[in-house]
Amino acid sequence: MILEHLVVGQLSSNCYVVGCDETHKALVIDPGGDAEAILEAIEAHALQVTHIVLTHFHFDHVLAAGDVRAATGAVLAIHASEVQALQKPPALFRFFGPESPSFKADLSLQDGDTLEVGTLNVEVLHTPGHSPGSISLWIEEEKVLFSGDLLFQRGVGRTDFPGSSAQDLLRSIREQVFTLPEETVVYPGHGPSTTIGAEKHGNPWLREEHV
Repeated sequence: MILEHLVVGQLSSNCYVVGCDETHKALVIDPGGDAEAILEAIEAHALQVTHIVLTHFHFDHVLAAGDVRAATGAVLAIHASEVQALQKPPALFRFFGPESPSFKADLSLQDGDTLEVGTLNVEVLHTPGHSPGSISLWIEEEKVLFSGDLLFQRGVGRTDFPGSSAQDLLRSIREQVFTLPEETVVYPGHGPSTTIGAEKHGNPWLREEHV
């Protein structure tokens, strides 16, 4: 698997370019800004991007989606429950005023969907809590999880936004994420990578006996 990690945008969000090393087909996860840098990473590996996947609709994860889609012709995908919010962001998330960028998704995702990216099978896990339609992406053969703003190294996503739910977030982690192998590498929406095992046993918000 080809993996490029870029820190982009005003809030230092993580964007991931994930490619199949056999076919060079790829997906981009959360292009939150700095489209030029993302496109340079794609070009450096001679990748053909087939999908742009947004883990949720918040502006710091989507701002470069239009430019990357225009340059690659890739399909823009988000969970079905956030298609409308992506196209017409709620007022709280219009950080750039009334003309805040909005995007029309090409593909709506559901829990259990699988995206084929070359030989990689990318499974969609619906993991609400930070937002109603938050998703994580699980690649079983590589033992990697892209968790968006659900789970961080020694932290969890905010749940004080409208539509957020601390109860849902803990349930998502317990039922969807902590059931994965402990050696699974977690690539979050902000900050450094971690593992499922490290967070099960060391995350102060998620000590095993509490989730």
